[in-house]
Amino acid sequence: MDRWLCAALIGYALTFTFSKPMTIQQWLLLTTLVAVLSWRRFGIRRYTSVLGCILCGIAWGSGNAYLHQITLITGDNMGKTVPLMMTVTEISQTQPDFWRIQGTVKSIQNQRLSIPATVRLSWYEPPTQISPPQAGTTWQFQARLKAPQGVRNDGGFLYHRYLTGQKIHALGSIRSGSFVAGEPNYRQRVYNRLAAFEKNLSQFGILQALTLGERQALSAEQWQTYQRTGLAHLIAISGLHLTLVAAGVLWLSRKAMRYYARSRSRRETTNSWVWATCIALTVTFFYAGLAGFATATIRAFVMFSVVIIHKYFALHTPSSRVLLRAVAVVILAHPLAPLQSGFWLSVVAVATILLMNWRWPIIQGRWRGVRALWRLELTLTFAMWPLTAMWFGGLPILAPLTNLVVVPIVTFWVLPLSLLGLFSLVVNAETISLWLFRIAELPLSYAEPILSYLANSSWQWLPAHLTGPIISLVVLVLTWVWPWHWRYKISCIAVFCLGLVIRYQLHQYDTQVKFHILDVDQGSAIVIAQADEAVIVDTGANWELGGNMAERVILPFLQQHHLTPVYAFVSHTDNDHQGGVATIAARFPALRWFGSGHGLPCVAGQTGQWRRVAWQVLHPRRVTNNEHNDDSCVLKFMIGESSVLVPGDITKRAERSLLAHIAPVQADILVLAHHGSNSSSENYFLQAVSPYFAIASRGRNNAYGMVAEQVKQRLEALSIRLVDTARGGQITVTFDQQKWWIDQPWAGTNRAWFDADN
Repeated sequence: MDRWLCAALIGYALTFTFSKPMTIQQWLLLTTLVAVLSWRRFGIRRYTSVLGCILCGIAWGSGNAYLHQITLITGDNMGKTVPLMMTVTEISQTQPDFWRIQGTVKSIQNQRLSIPATVRLSWYEPPTQISPPQAGTTWQFQARLKAPQGVRNDGGFLYHRYLTGQKIHALGSIRSGSFVAGEPNYRQRVYNRLAAFEKNLSQFGILQALTLGERQALSAEQWQTYQRTGLAHLIAISGLHLTLVAAGVLWLSRKAMRYYARSRSRRETTNSWVWATCIALTVTFFYAGLAGFATATIRAFVMFSVVIIHKYFALHTPSSRVLLRAVAVVILAHPLAPLQSGFWLSVVAVATILLMNWRWPIIQGRWRGVRALWRLELTLTFAMWPLTAMWFGGLPILAPLTNLVVVPIVTFWVLPLSLLGLFSLVVNAETISLWLFRIAELPLSYAEPILSYLANSSWQWLPAHLTGPIISLVVLVLTWVWPWHWRYKISCIAVFCLGLVIRYQLHQYDTQVKFHILDVDQGSAIVIAQADEAVIVDTGANWELGGNMAERVILPFLQQHHLTPVYAFVSHTDNDHQGGVATIAARFPALRWFGSGHGLPCVAGQTGQWRRVAWQVLHPRRVTNNEHNDDSCVLKFMIGESSVLVPGDITKRAERSLLAHIAPVQADILVLAHHGSNSSSENYFLQAVSPYFAIASRGRNNAYGMVAEQVKQRLEALSIRLVDTARGGQITVTFDQQKWWIDQPWAGTNRAWFDADN
């Protein structure tokens, strides 16, 4: 059976390499091929079952991908405000000026959808006279829908993959809304009662995350502290928590059943193991329900159930096969789980533990429990190094030590008392509940200053860009955990370190110039790179509710490519161009700035040379703070015989001024002014620039209609090709010694179906 299961999982994995889901016709063709190959005359009937299982895996993976794509809301409903009826399924995330609401939509514009879609809506500055929508209730919204997309850049978080893994079919912003019907569900009611304790508990956010799986009460500082100390897995209901609850309930249940079966007649008629496992499964199921049946809890519950079933039927199966079967059941329950980081973290963690139990001797002697736990934490940290470097941007060096200390505290103190406090709250014993929660948070409060110090210490955080390519890390980890002689492990580490040194030296002598137009939604950010240095032009937007594109995109991009910026230009003072200035200036204090009141003014006539790149300012012709669109700093970059024109947000008036003063605007590549607005890019200006390519830096779901249809028509009439960050993400122009070319590394046309441009 396991051979067939492996074949099915291989077929399922293949579907994640498809550029688009298989059609019914393709699937029937493949089925016919398998049937023909199974004919006796071909002599491969013994392999027919394996081929059939591979086909079943392909059908399952491709079928779920096809189902997700046809559920996406498209067409006339996108990009405009429409009425929709939503049943709220998740607890709304609320801030003073922002609500995020998620639920299922069955009708749009009074038209019923054939398949209900999951939609995530944002309500900015909601009215104060209504309460946030409660999970379980139905609301009527006027909302502007948009495609479930996010920015796509090297080193950044791929939001569109996260949305696909969560089966979210559309995003949107609410204009107005009203309650229709329904009552809050049980989880929402428990959440509301627990929220009353927020002012009485200093660690309320962590306790709420442990009991209900809701992390919205966590501050940004708390989340960063736990992430940078390797403890982030403790503040979300995951396999660890579910396993602890199950183990505790099993132990208590068996003790209770043994007490119940003290008489001989009861012992003969009562199977304590069966009753204990049934109780444990029931309790863990309700615990997963309190967490909203999140993917992590479903995954953990399924794995626990598979283990219990093997125990119940006395199936003497190797642990590796139990893991294989558990993974298969998880994929059946949640087909898109591999698109979520938690799935791989769980699988790698369990596989590492199994490998340790299989090959490594049991620790004996004094302090064997502590030594075994230390070995486990050290091995898990090392095994997950590639994944944490890829998804979290670095590795906390002290993670084994912090886990060795904090995990037992959470396991035997915080989690049990928190669950008892939640149970007391459910049975209306609020006083006892608050008392238990206060006792539960004590060790967390004492540990918080130490954890904050470690999180803010740069010496204990190893950034991803210093650890080498992810593939090299995977090879290094595999060679270290593989059971062979230590001299081979030392040799592999030496080769790995030597490779990093050689790679670093080659990077220093790289002569290629790369012009990266980053995808920062509705805004502008450009990074010009050669070797390990860079020039930045504009910094994207920031948001009133916190965060900016510099944190989300530019800094991760610079880290990914090992770049240190030496110059930075800010074209003008609009938020979508200068929003990340403070963040970048704080990170690189030696950076030299030009324009918009930052550093030197940006005025026509300025020139400079940086490595192979010569730059020239063409506009404005007088010193200003670049406060208006027509005062934007217009830059021309020359790389050998090639050139790029970056005109900021100038309008037709400034374009005419440039031509009137005979500015050298001709360029091979033009970054469209004002993100492609019809207020710019007049026909005669495009003729004067005469570019081969025009690049639009704009948001996929922008409300301004950019790129304007008139601009597209003018570009087409002049045979100028348009490349768009909203369709495919980051754009990279590479200038070699003799030629240049344009590439979009994250474009959906070059990648798997889940990276498609919706």
